[in-house]
Amino acid sequence: MIFAVLVFSHLTTLGDTFAYLNSPLIFSSKIFYSSTALMLFTGALFKAVFKADVLACIPLMLLSFYGVYYVVDRLNLYKLSGIIILLVSMPNFGVWTSIHGKEAIGCFFSGVIAVMIIKKLNGKYKLKFIDYFALYLCAMFKPQYLIYIIQALIFIELVNRLTDKRYLPFVLGCIIFFLNIVVLYFFRDFIDVLAKGMAANFNYNDPNLAKSTRSDAPWLVPYGFFKTAPYGMFIAFFGPTLSEMIAKPTHLLSGIESIIMIVCFIVLLIPRLTYNLNTFRFNPTVFVAYFIIFAGILFMQYPFGFLNPGSAIRYRCNFYLLFVMLLLQLFSKSSDKRYVEPYQLLINT
Repeated sequence: MIFAVLVFSHLTTLGDTFAYLNSPLIFSSKIFYSSTALMLFTGALFKAVFKADVLACIPLMLLSFYGVYYVVDRLNLYKLSGIIILLVSMPNFGVWTSIHGKEAIGCFFSGVIAVMIIKKLNGKYKLKFIDYFALYLCAMFKPQYLIYIIQALIFIELVNRLTDKRYLPFVLGCIIFFLNIVVLYFFRDFIDVLAKGMAANFNYNDPNLAKSTRSDAPWLVPYGFFKTAPYGMFIAFFGPTLSEMIAKPTHLLSGIESIIMIVCFIVLLIPRLTYNLNTFRFNPTVFVAYFIIFAGILFMQYPFGFLNPGSAIRYRCNFYLLFVMLLLQLFSKSSDKRYVEPYQLLINT
């Protein structure tokens, strides 16, 4: 937090943090449904109480920290504390979730939602107040992510009610995938128009706001948004390209961080992949639920992170903890020799 406010802020902009902290203290009903209004109100409130910008960042820093603690404690992942500390100590994640910004709240609700999803996958789980609160915050701050989180939760709930948990989850997953494709196809022209105007959202006179550093030319051709999606989803998560890493030191550090992050993700997946390949068995419910969440959120991240590497790095902090904890759960289960995959599907039958 101190590094972010006193040092990092001189290397790059901290989004709207200082605008939030130095806004007038105005209460209105908008704080209950507008993320920006809530951030402005709480920023002004915390600044009035703590006076200094650094101290005013403490409440949301603690909230994001609780999000990490909550998922570790509820899933009993203390034995993986070393890996967790490494993954949540990534510089950019640490910076953006330790200041008064939307990413700190995103870290909190990501942790709670991760627990909710994993508990649901493990069996019947009754949602608690904190779960509803996290979903409410997600709806306010990142409604585009909630679309796929809700789909995954509905899918898991339906699977838990099925008698055949080997093949029907695949059928249900295919239906959900097909419906998503149909919706995208139906709105393809509307999405194409929105994509062509997306660059305007990254062109500001205010030097504190993110600007587009990449060309939107791929989106200007008919349905270019969809054609570029596979690469766009990757780069919107990874951040800087190789040329950008070479050109700017801060992008180089962000790129190295992203490489370490992806390597860690692969390492976490190896035990599960090894198990699947050795036994020719896997859990279709987990596969489909994870696919919905990962692919869906990355697709929604794509338009916001494609045009600016800094925005990509910053916005991924909203779902980074969710991805980390879902993968850690796979690693924890698969590395346990006593673990037996529930509802196994034999691939070669």
